[in-house]
Amino acid sequence: MNRIIKTVSVVVVFSMTLSIASCDKKPAEKKAAKIITEDSPWFDSEIIDVDTGVDKDRNVTDYNNSFVGSDDDYYVIYSGGNYASPPEDEIDWNTYDWNDYFYNFVSIVDRNTHQTVRTIDLRKDFTASDIHIDTVSYSDGIITAKTQIKERDYDPLTGELLDTRPSNSNSSEEFSFTDFYKIGEYKIEVITYQMENLRNYSTLDCFSPDGKTASHEFKKPDKSIYIYAVLSLSDTKALVVVATETEKEYYELDLTTGELAKANSKEYGWLDDASIGETIPGKDGMLYYGTGNGIARMNAQTKSTETVFDYSWCDLNRYLLECTDLVECSDDFIILCGKFDLTNVYEGIKADKISLIELTKADKNPHAGKTVMELYDPMGVDAYTSEAISIFNRSNDKFFIEVIDRYQRGDFIDYSVGDEYNDDVWEMERIDGTSALSNKLAIDIINGEGPDILMNTSRYGQLNNPNCLVDLTPYVTDSGNYFTNIIEGSRVEGSIYQLPLSFDIEGIMTKTENAGKSGIGFTLDEYAKLVDKVTNGNDPITFGQSVYFAKLFNTMSDRFISDGKVDLSGPEFKELAEYVRDNVPEDGTSQNEWYQTVTTFSPLPKAVYEEYCTGIGGFYFESTFLTSKSTGITMFGLPSLDGMGPMFNSICSVAVSTQAEDVDACGEFVKILLSEDIQTGIAMNDCFVLNRDAFQKAGRSAIEYYNAGGSITNNGHGSASIGFSFKITQKEVDYVESILLTCSKMDIEDSAVSVILIEEMPAYFLGQKKLDAVIKIAQNRIQKVLNERG
Repeated sequence: MNRIIKTVSVVVVFSMTLSIASCDKKPAEKKAAKIITEDSPWFDSEIIDVDTGVDKDRNVTDYNNSFVGSDDDYYVIYSGGNYASPPEDEIDWNTYDWNDYFYNFVSIVDRNTHQTVRTIDLRKDFTASDIHIDTVSYSDGIITAKTQIKERDYDPLTGELLDTRPSNSNSSEEFSFTDFYKIGEYKIEVITYQMENLRNYSTLDCFSPDGKTASHEFKKPDKSIYIYAVLSLSDTKALVVVATETEKEYYELDLTTGELAKANSKEYGWLDDASIGETIPGKDGMLYYGTGNGIARMNAQTKSTETVFDYSWCDLNRYLLECTDLVECSDDFIILCGKFDLTNVYEGIKADKISLIELTKADKNPHAGKTVMELYDPMGVDAYTSEAISIFNRSNDKFFIEVIDRYQRGDFIDYSVGDEYNDDVWEMERIDGTSALSNKLAIDIINGEGPDILMNTSRYGQLNNPNCLVDLTPYVTDSGNYFTNIIEGSRVEGSIYQLPLSFDIEGIMTKTENAGKSGIGFTLDEYAKLVDKVTNGNDPITFGQSVYFAKLFNTMSDRFISDGKVDLSGPEFKELAEYVRDNVPEDGTSQNEWYQTVTTFSPLPKAVYEEYCTGIGGFYFESTFLTSKSTGITMFGLPSLDGMGPMFNSICSVAVSTQAEDVDACGEFVKILLSEDIQTGIAMNDCFVLNRDAFQKAGRSAIEYYNAGGSITNNGHGSASIGFSFKITQKEVDYVESILLTCSKMDIEDSAVSVILIEEMPAYFLGQKKLDAVIKIAQNRIQKVLNERG
């Protein structure tokens, strides 16, 4: 309990601050609007389509596209991966050859014409001993492809195989990767190896203009060590950053002599905390790397990291930009490489095209004069939200949406917390952290300092009031095209503060014959009988008493909290409390532990708790844990007072701040998110969406996809491509839709309330206090929180 008490104290501090902000008699002034000027940074973009050589008529399950090098004439790109297998009943195992399902190509693109001038099929030169490609590189006009057995050189213009030699890999170490740097007139090659014991080491070779070579090895017998980066200090001096498992070490390399000297680590301490991933060297000797919001560089001379490019500084889909590799970079010209399209699961993943994106700094910003509206997403902006942002920014002549990252979830939630034997531990950490972050957002919004648009904050229940968010009802038009029960289930006291654009469902998956009287869920008594008779006393919900109680309270919180008032004195609260006391163990367990227990004497469980189930394929995949058939399984609601239907959790939601620069402009963005194109795109990735027409359209594609052997893993992702053991028809699609129509309420958890219940209810469950005494304390604490919100 000490950890909980400590966290609650943080929540109380936030609540006190929120109270001060809420009770200020003078309304907070909005922050000064940010106006884009002509000299605000902007980059024009050009997308170059590259032919990879991969069969355009075949789907792939795994793909790896990587930029391997360039010079003044060519860009060179490698593509490798696996083709999807057909359904098992269509495979002729007498002629099946697994080699037919792998591909390895190199594409050569002319830098001037942007045309793909040649693709090279690397597998045509494989021997029986060559299994896979380790690396492909391009240097000095030669393409080199390395396997475990051979190294092969190719001419980029003709595709001719020039040379074959044994690979430098051996039985004691596996070649990992090579990096090249150019500083002044000197070339540096860094090779990192992984040994059999999985420890790494690196070698560095420095090549001078006169042909001399200086070599250094970084290797330790008891730990991994590798060269993290090489930065330019001058045309004749480099900084070598070496990383071990616990720290960074810094060396200064004299390029003229090849001498290496350990540097004072304090002098380069600015690099210790830098969140830097894969880097590429620029022609200016600085290292460039991708960040969550764009591209930055390490400047060893100024001892700082500097933003070079923000994803908001162009009109392309920022999510797709994040998925690309950085190829070349300078202050005014950037090249990215990646699969730049909104490929979806149901239409199949193709790999015949890849893109090069050239970004050139513009003389002036074409959006000058527009007012900036901030968008925040604690989960990171997804592909279709990014697409909606691009559409809005191109079409709206007054406003421009920028994504911010001022609020990092990692500052509020400790993701290292967890217990594989007790799901309560992580759940309590999530609730505590969500409460703190939700309060921070509420404070900033009330004080006029928060974001204009909030994505994926539907479980931040503290925001759901008219002081923080606007009612989105006016922007939800054509309600006949939507799952109206989802819209109604998202309302809080009549208002839509958080609108679910896509969602998953939560409840108890079991046979239809196990239904309670409501036909869509279980009363508390009915659920107790299900646990006793169907699951042999093993409750599929594995939380302990306090978290279990908070979970069920959240599903029916509108019975106890209304119009800013809380009332826990009625018989319903007592019934819920007594049920948890009498039927739920004090401490939780884990889903893995539960599954091992219930399958000890039975190959399949009789009922399971599904916290996140989405998509047509996702539903039938989860049902395979109960049966091999396509029928007879459904999703019921969690135990409740009246047998309510399944809960639904927003996968992607949208909310608008009351302090937004222009609420109607934000409403226009909401309408873009609700458009059939965006909704269909989301649904085609095996996801439930608000638009019923989009759901059905995606369902027709799902039938074709899964019956052709498409991946059956939840949300359509994964390497398994063996399909279902049964055919999916329109009947199965309609059946899933009928389950969605029984969903009752969105999980709009008020984590501050959950924290109080988790803190106070154990005194009753453990017999330390009477229920009336606990109710009095809990009710007073909850009411105080509600009062503080105004």
